[in-house]
Amino acid sequence: MTSTSDNWQKALPHNWIVQRVAETGSTNADLFTQAQAGATHHSALMADNQTAGRGRLDRTWEAKAGANLLLSLLFRKSSGDDQPEIAQCQRVVAVSAVRACRSFVTAQKFAESIKLKWPNDLLIDSKKFGGMLSVADAGQTFIVVGIGINIGWAPDQAAKLKDLAVSSSLEPVDLLRMLLEQINIVEQLSSRALHDEYVDELATLNKLVRVELTNGEMIEGKATALDLQGRLVVQVGADMRVIDTGDVVHLRDAIEE
Repeated sequence: MTSTSDNWQKALPHNWIVQRVAETGSTNADLFTQAQAGATHHSALMADNQTAGRGRLDRTWEAKAGANLLLSLLFRKSSGDDQPEIAQCQRVVAVSAVRACRSFVTAQKFAESIKLKWPNDLLIDSKKFGGMLSVADAGQTFIVVGIGINIGWAPDQAAKLKDLAVSSSLEPVDLLRMLLEQINIVEQLSSRALHDEYVDELATLNKLVRVELTNGEMIEGKATALDLQGRLVVQVGADMRVIDTGDVVHLRDAIEE
Protein backbone atom coordinates (compact mmCIF):
# COMPACT_ATOMS: atom_id res chain seq x y z
CA MET A 1 0.00 0.00 0.00
CA THR A 2 1.30 3.45 -0.92
CA SER A 3 0.09 6.48 0.99
CA THR A 4 -1.08 9.59 -0.85
CA SER A 5 -0.30 13.23 -0.02
CA ASP A 6 -1.31 14.44 3.45
CA ASN A 7 -2.75 17.79 2.21
CA TRP A 8 -6.29 16.37 2.13
CA GLN A 9 -6.24 15.87 5.93
CA LYS A 10 -6.22 19.54 6.90
CA ALA A 11 -10.01 20.06 6.98
CA LEU A 12 -10.94 16.77 8.66
CA PRO A 13 -12.43 16.67 12.18
CA HIS A 14 -9.65 16.51 14.74
CA ASN A 15 -11.16 13.62 16.70
CA TRP A 16 -10.65 11.23 13.77
CA ILE A 17 -7.38 9.56 12.80
CA VAL A 18 -7.62 8.95 9.08
CA GLN A 19 -5.18 7.06 6.92
CA ARG A 20 -5.47 7.21 3.15
CA VAL A 21 -3.86 4.74 0.77
CA ALA A 22 -3.71 4.66 -3.01
CA GLU A 23 -4.67 1.00 -3.26
CA THR A 24 -5.38 -1.98 -1.04
CA GLY A 25 -7.27 -5.23 -1.14
CA SER A 26 -9.91 -4.36 1.45
CA THR A 27 -10.11 -1.40 3.81
CA ASN A 28 -12.25 -3.49 6.18
CA ALA A 29 -9.65 -6.26 6.38
CA ASP A 30 -6.81 -3.77 6.86
CA LEU A 31 -8.57 -1.73 9.54
CA PHE A 32 -9.70 -4.89 11.34
CA THR A 33 -6.05 -5.96 11.55
CA GLN A 34 -5.08 -2.51 12.81
CA ALA A 35 -7.84 -2.69 15.43
CA GLN A 36 -6.53 -6.04 16.66
CA ALA A 37 -3.14 -4.36 17.04
CA GLY A 38 -4.64 -1.54 19.14
CA ALA A 39 -5.88 1.14 16.72
CA THR A 40 -8.00 3.66 18.59
CA HIS A 41 -11.70 4.56 18.46
CA HIS A 42 -12.47 6.82 15.48
CA SER A 43 -9.66 5.47 13.35
CA ALA A 44 -10.50 5.33 9.65
CA LEU A 45 -8.95 3.98 6.49
CA MET A 46 -9.75 5.37 3.04
CA ALA A 47 -8.55 3.85 -0.22
CA ASP A 48 -8.55 5.40 -3.69
CA ASN A 49 -8.81 1.88 -5.11
CA GLN A 50 -9.79 -1.53 -3.72
CA THR A 51 -8.86 -4.75 -5.46
CA ALA A 52 -10.80 -7.12 -3.19
CA GLY A 53 -13.64 -5.03 -1.78
CA ARG A 54 -16.62 -7.09 -0.66
CA GLY A 55 -20.25 -6.37 0.02
CA ARG A 56 -22.92 -8.45 1.74
CA LEU A 57 -23.26 -12.13 0.81
CA ASP A 58 -19.64 -12.04 -0.39
CA ARG A 59 -20.50 -9.90 -3.41
CA THR A 60 -17.77 -7.88 -5.10
CA TRP A 61 -17.84 -4.12 -4.51
CA GLU A 62 -16.52 -2.48 -7.66
CA ALA A 63 -15.28 1.06 -8.15
CA LYS A 64 -13.25 3.00 -10.68
CA ALA A 65 -10.01 4.12 -9.03
CA GLY A 66 -10.29 7.56 -7.44
CA ALA A 67 -13.94 8.08 -8.37
CA ASN A 68 -15.80 6.96 -5.23
CA LEU A 69 -15.56 6.95 -1.45
CA LEU A 70 -14.14 3.64 -0.18
CA LEU A 71 -13.85 3.84 3.59
CA SER A 72 -13.75 1.83 6.80
CA LEU A 73 -14.45 3.27 10.25
CA LEU A 74 -13.45 1.88 13.64
CA PHE A 75 -15.72 2.16 16.68
CA ARG A 76 -14.33 0.95 19.98
CA LYS A 77 -15.88 1.03 23.44
CA SER A 78 -14.39 3.47 25.93
CA SER A 79 -13.48 2.49 29.46
CA GLY A 80 -16.66 1.87 31.43
CA ASP A 81 -18.93 2.08 28.38
CA ASP A 82 -21.12 -0.68 27.05
CA GLN A 83 -19.76 -2.68 24.16
CA PRO A 84 -20.42 -1.16 20.74
CA GLU A 85 -23.35 -2.81 18.97
CA ILE A 86 -23.15 -3.64 15.29
CA ALA A 87 -26.65 -2.55 14.28
CA GLN A 88 -26.34 0.67 16.30
CA CYS A 89 -23.02 1.60 14.69
CA GLN A 90 -24.40 0.82 11.24
CA ARG A 91 -27.40 3.07 11.88
CA VAL A 92 -25.10 5.90 12.98
CA VAL A 93 -23.08 5.59 9.77
CA ALA A 94 -26.18 5.14 7.59
CA VAL A 95 -27.98 8.22 8.93
CA SER A 96 -24.75 10.24 8.74
CA ALA A 97 -24.22 9.14 5.14
CA VAL A 98 -27.70 10.30 4.11
CA ARG A 99 -27.12 13.65 5.80
CA ALA A 100 -23.67 14.02 4.24
CA CYS A 101 -24.75 13.12 0.70
CA ARG A 102 -27.78 15.43 0.85
CA SER A 103 -25.57 18.33 1.92
CA PHE A 104 -23.98 18.37 -1.55
CA VAL A 105 -27.28 18.29 -3.47
CA THR A 106 -28.52 21.72 -4.44
CA ALA A 107 -32.19 20.93 -5.12
CA GLN A 108 -34.34 19.69 -2.23
CA LYS A 109 -36.46 17.40 -4.42
CA PHE A 110 -33.28 15.63 -5.54
CA ALA A 111 -31.89 15.52 -2.01
CA GLU A 112 -35.05 13.82 -0.81
CA SER A 113 -34.53 11.03 -3.37
CA ILE A 114 -31.62 9.80 -1.24
CA LYS A 115 -32.96 7.10 1.07
CA LEU A 116 -31.94 3.92 2.89
CA LYS A 117 -32.81 0.32 2.11
CA TRP A 118 -32.72 -2.12 5.01
CA PRO A 119 -30.29 -3.33 6.21
CA ASN A 120 -27.37 -1.45 4.71
CA ASP A 121 -27.87 0.18 1.31
CA LEU A 122 -28.05 3.78 0.13
CA LEU A 123 -30.53 4.50 -2.67
CA ILE A 124 -31.17 7.25 -5.16
CA ASP A 125 -34.80 6.59 -5.96
CA SER A 126 -34.73 2.80 -6.36
CA LYS A 127 -31.11 2.48 -7.50
CA LYS A 128 -28.29 1.56 -5.14
CA PHE A 129 -25.40 4.00 -4.88
CA GLY A 130 -23.84 2.92 -1.61
CA GLY A 131 -23.58 0.06 0.83
CA MET A 132 -22.12 -0.97 4.16
CA LEU A 133 -20.55 -4.08 5.60
CA SER A 134 -19.60 -4.42 9.27
CA VAL A 135 -17.28 -6.81 11.08
CA ALA A 136 -16.54 -7.18 14.80
CA ASP A 137 -14.07 -9.08 16.91
CA ALA A 138 -15.32 -12.12 18.83
CA GLY A 139 -15.99 -10.13 22.00
CA GLN A 140 -17.42 -7.13 20.15
CA THR A 141 -14.95 -4.83 21.85
CA PHE A 142 -14.62 -3.06 18.49
CA ILE A 143 -16.57 -2.84 15.24
CA VAL A 144 -15.35 -1.88 11.79
CA VAL A 145 -18.01 -0.39 9.51
CA GLY A 146 -17.05 -0.35 5.86
CA ILE A 147 -18.92 1.96 3.50
CA GLY A 148 -18.67 2.50 -0.22
CA ILE A 149 -20.47 5.41 -1.92
CA ASN A 150 -20.58 5.95 -5.66
CA ILE A 151 -19.71 9.58 -6.39
CA GLY A 152 -18.39 9.86 -9.94
CA TRP A 153 -18.72 6.31 -11.27
CA ALA A 154 -21.24 3.50 -10.95
CA PRO A 155 -21.60 0.05 -12.49
CA ASP A 156 -24.57 -0.79 -14.70
CA GLN A 157 -27.95 -0.68 -12.95
CA ALA A 158 -26.51 1.39 -10.07
CA ALA A 159 -26.51 5.13 -9.37
CA LYS A 160 -23.93 7.73 -8.36
CA LEU A 161 -24.14 10.95 -6.37
CA LYS A 162 -23.22 13.03 -9.42
CA ASP A 163 -26.43 11.83 -11.08
CA LEU A 164 -28.05 14.49 -8.90
CA ALA A 165 -27.48 18.25 -8.92
CA VAL A 166 -24.09 18.36 -7.23
CA SER A 167 -20.89 20.20 -8.03
CA SER A 168 -18.78 18.54 -10.71
CA SER A 169 -15.76 19.22 -8.47
CA LEU A 170 -17.10 17.00 -5.64
CA GLU A 171 -14.35 14.57 -4.65
CA PRO A 172 -14.28 11.57 -2.28
CA VAL A 173 -12.32 13.56 0.32
CA ASP A 174 -15.09 16.19 0.37
CA LEU A 175 -17.68 13.53 1.19
CA LEU A 176 -15.27 11.95 3.71
CA ARG A 177 -15.02 15.24 5.60
CA MET A 178 -18.77 15.78 5.69
CA LEU A 179 -19.45 12.15 6.67
CA LEU A 180 -17.07 12.32 9.65
CA GLU A 181 -18.58 15.63 10.75
CA GLN A 182 -22.06 14.14 10.61
CA ILE A 183 -21.00 11.00 12.52
CA ASN A 184 -19.73 13.26 15.31
CA ILE A 185 -23.19 14.87 15.46
CA VAL A 186 -25.29 11.72 15.06
CA GLU A 187 -23.34 9.88 17.77
CA GLN A 188 -24.73 12.41 20.25
CA LEU A 189 -28.35 11.43 19.49
CA SER A 190 -30.25 9.29 21.94
CA SER A 191 -30.91 5.71 20.85
CA ARG A 192 -34.57 6.60 20.29
CA ALA A 193 -33.80 9.70 18.22
CA LEU A 194 -31.34 7.71 16.10
CA HIS A 195 -33.90 4.97 15.59
CA ASP A 196 -36.60 7.47 14.61
CA GLU A 197 -34.39 9.24 12.06
CA TYR A 198 -33.25 5.94 10.56
CA VAL A 199 -36.88 4.84 10.21
CA ASP A 200 -37.80 8.18 8.61
CA GLU A 201 -35.13 7.65 5.95
CA LEU A 202 -35.97 3.99 5.31
CA ALA A 203 -37.53 3.33 1.90
CA THR A 204 -38.19 -0.32 2.79
CA LEU A 205 -41.20 0.22 5.07
CA ASN A 206 -44.69 -0.15 3.61
CA LYS A 207 -43.30 -2.00 0.63
CA LEU A 208 -43.90 -5.53 -0.51
CA VAL A 209 -40.50 -7.18 -0.21
CA ARG A 210 -38.76 -10.43 -0.90
CA VAL A 211 -36.21 -11.38 1.74
CA GLU A 212 -33.54 -14.04 1.35
CA LEU A 213 -32.55 -15.19 4.83
CA THR A 214 -29.06 -16.36 5.71
CA ASN A 215 -30.27 -19.99 5.79
CA GLY A 216 -31.45 -19.71 2.18
CA GLU A 217 -35.16 -19.41 3.03
CA MET A 218 -37.06 -16.93 0.86
CA ILE A 219 -40.07 -15.03 2.19
CA GLU A 220 -42.35 -12.40 0.67
CA GLY A 221 -44.55 -9.99 2.55
CA LYS A 222 -45.14 -6.41 3.61
CA ALA A 223 -42.36 -4.64 5.53
CA THR A 224 -44.37 -3.07 8.33
CA ALA A 225 -41.90 -1.82 10.95
CA LEU A 226 -38.38 -1.70 12.31
CA ASP A 227 -38.00 -2.62 15.97
CA LEU A 228 -35.65 -0.86 18.39
CA GLN A 229 -32.99 -3.52 17.82
CA GLY A 230 -32.95 -2.68 14.10
CA ARG A 231 -34.78 -5.84 13.04
CA LEU A 232 -37.21 -5.72 10.13
CA VAL A 233 -40.80 -6.81 10.79
CA VAL A 234 -42.42 -8.42 7.73
CA GLN A 235 -46.06 -9.48 7.55
CA VAL A 236 -46.31 -12.81 5.74
CA GLY A 237 -49.98 -13.71 5.50
CA ALA A 238 -51.31 -13.69 9.05
CA ASP A 239 -47.82 -14.05 10.56
CA MET A 240 -45.29 -11.41 11.58
CA ARG A 241 -41.68 -12.38 10.89
CA VAL A 242 -38.91 -10.52 12.73
CA ILE A 243 -35.73 -10.59 10.65
CA ASP A 244 -32.27 -9.98 12.08
CA THR A 245 -30.46 -10.04 8.74
CA GLY A 246 -31.27 -10.85 5.17
CA ASP A 247 -31.03 -9.67 1.58
CA VAL A 248 -34.05 -7.54 0.67
CA VAL A 249 -35.56 -6.78 -2.72
CA HIS A 250 -38.20 -4.05 -2.93
CA LEU A 251 -41.06 -5.41 -5.04
CA ARG A 252 -43.53 -2.51 -5.00
CA ASP A 253 -45.37 -0.17 -2.68
CA ALA A 254 -47.87 -2.03 -0.50
CA ILE A 255 -51.44 -0.87 -1.03
CA GLU A 256 -53.52 -0.65 2.12
CA GLU A 257 -56.75 -2.65 1.95
